[in-house]
Amino acid sequence: MSLWRFEVVVVIASPKGAAISLLIISDVEIASLSLAMTSNCKRDTKSSGFGGCVMERCRKCIMPVTAKGITLNDEGLCQLCHEYREYIPIGEDLLRSDIAPHVQKSKKYNCIVPVSGGRDSTYALYYAVRHLGLKPIAVHNDNDFETEIATRNLDVVTSRLNVPLVRVGTKKQLAKKIVARKFAMNAPFGAQLVVAQTCEACEIGFESAAYKIARKNGITLIIWGDSKDESTDGYHQLVPGRVPTLFERLFFSNIMHLFAYKYYKYCMKSDYGYNSPDGLKEIHLYDYIRWDQNVIVDTIRKHLGWDAPEDSPTTWRIDCSLVPLVNYLTEQAYGVSKIELGFSNMVRNGKMDRDDALQRAERIKKNADVEKLKSSLREIGVAPSAIDMVFCSDDTKKGFSPGFVVGAKSGFKA
Repeated sequence: MSLWRFEVVVVIASPKGAAISLLIISDVEIASLSLAMTSNCKRDTKSSGFGGCVMERCRKCIMPVTAKGITLNDEGLCQLCHEYREYIPIGEDLLRSDIAPHVQKSKKYNCIVPVSGGRDSTYALYYAVRHLGLKPIAVHNDNDFETEIATRNLDVVTSRLNVPLVRVGTKKQLAKKIVARKFAMNAPFGAQLVVAQTCEACEIGFESAAYKIARKNGITLIIWGDSKDESTDGYHQLVPGRVPTLFERLFFSNIMHLFAYKYYKYCMKSDYGYNSPDGLKEIHLYDYIRWDQNVIVDTIRKHLGWDAPEDSPTTWRIDCSLVPLVNYLTEQAYGVSKIELGFSNMVRNGKMDRDDALQRAERIKKNADVEKLKSSLREIGVAPSAIDMVFCSDDTKKGFSPGFVVGAKSGFKA
């Protein structure tokens, strides 16, 4: 006789500072029950959580032990800190050498800099003009989720630099439609798949928009403002997700969501164009120069009038209204928020103070308004039934529930 085995690990942080972990196996037996007082939950006046209790974190960065795939070694370090190797930028001399063949000095404009209104792409535009002496076109993808402060920054910054701003988008609000359909078709498979693909429309849009304007103007150089210092790819490699098969999608999802998503994606590609220009050189600026958020923010505030919302605990990702949703769903899917992953990177590479990162992360998590996130999804056409599949049923109050994490794994026992 064959039996399915289903294991559920539950960690509950109590107001009194106790951490209770249960491993329950469905073969009608309890394999282990342990009560570990303050083993994974520690009092910390600098970073309070549920009932004044927080889960144990890596002693170097701020990665919590509730994060899927994360374990701490005897020194209290997570795998990412233990294996961390500092990235050394390859230098401005090589940067100038790499762009030289693609800089057409006789042209009115000789490069494209995609900009979102956020800090890193703004600094990339500043650097292209003031340090490299280039004549760029600033290209923005109108993705339907742009924040008011991002709109203001784009106008002010390009005016200060005397750089043309070209907005590329569609009149059909395709980005919103893609996000809505993608959410609905992924909802049956949980938050991990939903959050992994929420930003697809923007990724397609920015790349295609940059290519479109480059083709139109005969430009073969694009300078991007993304950085390895902020990338969360290192963590996600520890917990790779499985993409549902076509059969699973057809069986578990409404097939109309799949067809509608494919159609809207095709429309966006058709509007923007598919191919990159011949001989295109794409430069990622922070591969060449040191990324330092303090230098970046100080520079663009002083010289360009760039700004962030007064009540924002961070200057990171202030350009997109989907960021709070992505942050929340990342916590639901992985047991660690997007902001904690990003801040952990910055602490790990010495670009952010650990205590400062903890305080800012806690402020962001406490300000999370779950009902507002659900409302924003309904406004773009996501059905309440799909929303309920992804959001925890008891998450109706404002803020996260950092003291309660459920992880499950299943296997077949002969």
